[in-house]
Amino acid sequence: MDTILSRCIKDYENLDETSKRSRVGIFTGIVGIVVNLCLVILKLVAGFITGAVSITADAANNFSDAASSIVTLIGFKMAGKPADKEHPYGHGRMEYIAGLVVAELILLMGAELLHTSVLKIIHPNKVIFSIVSIVILVFSVLAKVFLALINNKLGHKFNSTTMLATASDSRNDVLATSVVLISVILTSFSNFNFDAYAGALVAILVLIAGVCTIRDTVSPLLGKAPDEKMVSGIKRIVLSNNKIYGFHDLIVHDYGPGRKFVSLHAEIDKDLDLVTAHDCVDAIEKQISEEFKCYVSIHADPIDIGYKHNN
Repeated sequence: MDTILSRCIKDYENLDETSKRSRVGIFTGIVGIVVNLCLVILKLVAGFITGAVSITADAANNFSDAASSIVTLIGFKMAGKPADKEHPYGHGRMEYIAGLVVAELILLMGAELLHTSVLKIIHPNKVIFSIVSIVILVFSVLAKVFLALINNKLGHKFNSTTMLATASDSRNDVLATSVVLISVILTSFSNFNFDAYAGALVAILVLIAGVCTIRDTVSPLLGKAPDEKMVSGIKRIVLSNNKIYGFHDLIVHDYGPGRKFVSLHAEIDKDLDLVTAHDCVDAIEKQISEEFKCYVSIHADPIDIGYKHNN
């Protein structure tokens, strides 16, 4: 994957982690826009040929995905802006806001698709079988599998909520388009209106994806508790130093992906000389920062070791 990114992103190997993250987000956004717009055009053609509402609904779903990719692109671009006077901790939360806008677009499109499908259930129309349409739907499934794989891999690599949301949406699209493909074939060779029911199922899947995306993006904006694995890791690192007798007031501030700030009070012997205490805290800060890719500030809290042991 790094080889592909190096070929597609200028100076990828020389970028810092924050810049890599921003460039990769922009890259996946552009890929998503191009793929989804191509699928929209192809599915509109297929829907026109067959008269299948489920294919047209799937095209609308892909159009919302293209719009989502545009929002994602803008979000990564803004999130990559450096800190300034008004935003001293950077603009990383713009990615969460972008993810929230994506979720709202998904919900809006899902509601409209459900409405259209219900109308087609009440007033069904004839679906015409077409090999061209079947080929288009199969190609769409493969294209969405590709988008799901690339966004899932890069989303985990760069801890990106937005890319992981896009991967989840693409997986749902694979299932939805597969259902549409089956329904079009069945409707073409039977008297039952599978097509309209498949359209309704696609709409419900879209709505579920929107709700899940809102949950994943709102939580960090509201200030969710830090990951237990991260807290345990910080505890392990701090207490592994033999000059630290305990710690308290651990706080993890989340200012966006890749912009976590950790602060805590480390308990040290009050009789330890200042230089040694400073070097000890610096070493712990560096280790936590390297392992969890975050900014760390540790306050050395002098305590009476004898009193602590007696109590």
